[in-house]
Amino acid sequence: MNAFAQLHMQASLSDSYVDMASQAPMLSKRSGLDQYKRQLAETRAVLFQKRALQMLQGSETEQAKARREAVLKRVTREFWTNFVVRGEETAMLKHLQESLREEFGSDLQFYYPPGDVQMVILREKGASCEPVEPSVHAAIVNRAWQLARDLVASHMC
Repeated sequence: MNAFAQLHMQASLSDSYVDMASQAPMLSKRSGLDQYKRQLAETRAVLFQKRALQMLQGSETEQAKARREAVLKRVTREFWTNFVVRGEETAMLKHLQESLREEFGSDLQFYYPPGDVQMVILREKGASCEPVEPSVHAAIVNRAWQLARDLVASHMC
């Protein structure tokens, strides 16, 4: 071989080596993505099998009921906070206040005195208000919570 042919062969070999070296990161990225896709597919398959097993065992309906109950409690708590603490006026809150008025015979006011953590319920008597007795207080709170919960549940799908 002449010198020119040897140089040409070395140059073409080194170029192909450079091309392979420059593609090495691309190949490792591609293999990393392929590995990620395989892991994702395996994870989906495991989750699908787990969900199918739950449905066969009937625990799917129990989980749905538990999720619904958790949402119901959270929304009722927010509704209760709007009713008692903030005193907001909405149609649902007015309905709750009217239901309590019908059951307990007078308008009730719920409030927290400044610096106190105990809720006070006042019953309107004429132009004035007086606190309710402790036994009646517990009955009002329990009934108000149940009415609020029923009202929220009636608006949930």
